[in-house]
Amino acid sequence: PGSYPPAGWSLTAVSASGQSDEPSSRDFWYYVAYAKDACGNASPVSAMTSGTLDYHLGDVSNGITAGTGDNSVSTADVSLLGAHYGVSGGALAGFEYLDVGPTTDHSTNARPTTDSKTDFEDLVMFALNYAPHVSLATKGGASTQSASVLSVEAPGSVSIGDEFDAQVVLTSGGNLLALSTTLGWNSGVVEPLSVTAGDLVTSQGGVMFSPGPGRADAAVLGEGSSFTGQGTLVTVRFRAIANGAPHVGIASVEGRNSLNQSVTVNISNPLSVEAVVTATDLMPVIPNPARGRAALQYSIATRGPVDLSVFSVDGRRVKTLTHGVQEVGRYRFTWDGSDANGARIQAGVYFVRLEAPGIQKTRVINLVR
Repeated sequence: PGSYPPAGWSLTAVSASGQSDEPSSRDFWYYVAYAKDACGNASPVSAMTSGTLDYHLGDVSNGITAGTGDNSVSTADVSLLGAHYGVSGGALAGFEYLDVGPTTDHSTNARPTTDSKTDFEDLVMFALNYAPHVSLATKGGASTQSASVLSVEAPGSVSIGDEFDAQVVLTSGGNLLALSTTLGWNSGVVEPLSVTAGDLVTSQGGVMFSPGPGRADAAVLGEGSSFTGQGTLVTVRFRAIANGAPHVGIASVEGRNSLNQSVTVNISNPLSVEAVVTATDLMPVIPNPARGRAALQYSIATRGPVDLSVFSVDGRRVKTLTHGVQEVGRYRFTWDGSDANGARIQAGVYFVRLEAPGIQKTRVINLVR
């Protein structure tokens, strides 16, 4: 060009070696350099850089004002993402700055190619830029790491009205920074109620956000971090809307390492409790004393007729909770302190009795109001 800087370029404030310049607005910038001699003659222009971000993707809060960063990605930033996770389009209005992924090459230094939604791609960017970072000596993605395995522990059969937890268990291969999991289920038998982080996430300082029913995105925070060991990743609570097999399983899973590269996560066959129940038993009432509601849980090791009922101290049957043939499995019922007509009963001592193949067992319930 005949003059410097050429059209479309801005001259930085740097005029001597050792100086630095920071653009006044957040953006993705390209740089070239040239030198001038004492007479003002300009050297040829250097090769253009491949582009540089002048901010950390995920730096969206200073802990006080949303949308105002402080040059660090911290808990305040991750919490703001969680508050608006799983939204898209117009619902993201005013918080578009949370949409930072994916980038052109999936690194934290590349140009964001926003998609107008906050999802797994954004969570990974926040996690990678989270500070303080751990040593890069532990960075994932090494060829010596083993594959991670994901499985589900859930009942093999349920009765209408039951509420139960499906636990998603992760055995980490040591190179997994984040993963996105979607469960599948028999929608004619059960419906999802909630998703909560498991001990594998909370014990390792990670976060879990749910973008929709039966879906969970989890990540440990900081470049070079990874899930380690085995434990519950998330717990999904379901309610039975009909008798039958819930068929809860993993529909899809996507894993990323600390280079934001895809990681293989093997899906194990869902662990059905029918394969592990070895004894028929009635568990203690939770809580006890019960203030209006109590959880009644039992296991059935042999298929057959089952009766679970609440009795008063004089032997009168107050309410039948379930009666009929049941398959092998674990079952849970919630008694709301009402009788067979749905009326609330008085506070006092009651008994819950389980009759099943090979067993008759009774537990005490102290009902308070």
